[in-house]
Amino acid sequence: MARTQDYNVLLLTSVPGVIDDITAMARVHFANVESLYWQMGNKETKPRVLGRIEASSYNLIISHISGIILRPHHLAQASFGAINIHPAPPEHPGAWGIYCQPVIRRGVRRHHGVTLHEIDAAIDSGPIYAVERWAVGEGDSIKSVMQKSLVRCQAMLAFAVQKLAASTNGSQCFARLDESWDAANGHHGASDVQAWFRDLEPGHPAHKERIALNHPNAIMAPPYFSDQG
Repeated sequence: MARTQDYNVLLLTSVPGVIDDITAMARVHFANVESLYWQMGNKETKPRVLGRIEASSYNLIISHISGIILRPHHLAQASFGAINIHPAPPEHPGAWGIYCQPVIRRGVRRHHGVTLHEIDAAIDSGPIYAVERWAVGEGDSIKSVMQKSLVRCQAMLAFAVQKLAASTNGSQCFARLDESWDAANGHHGASDVQAWFRDLEPGHPAHKERIALNHPNAIMAPPYFSDQG
């Protein structure tokens, strides 16, 4: 049973296969939870998901690696706040190259992490509430960075829902950290990832990996690679 009946939680994710687990996690703490999955970049399903958001009576948003960009009127309805779990440290806002950078651009970043932050009108720019970082070794792959990130994001979600459930003032229960988003190393695009791979030595094992948004043929929408029909 929820510790407070005041929260109407809208739980968003774009991670395949986790919606049941994270919904169950949230419902341990909150009586009223509506969860929505949106396949990242799927233009056909996006209007339906946005329609469900518009019809929802939520007052608290918890975004778990969701590709839905929330607009000011969505955030205004979230009277108890809107938080996001970003699958990288504040040193890398945005999505493109998020996992490959510490593997193939080690002169820029040799670590990875996850970030809990308030959502505001811009992408990955709101106040930061929690950060976890870890070193990425020479032997790590893009896939291993991604897999650890997803596991730690779920742990961060567990922390966030427990903290929220113990409070009656929504995301104000989190203290803002003295952390900031890196404007110089974020919001990359497909062309940046392509350039990184062009600069990579031909024998690097990363060339054999195929991770969405972290591959030279990556595109935003399904099937996520430009060389697939």
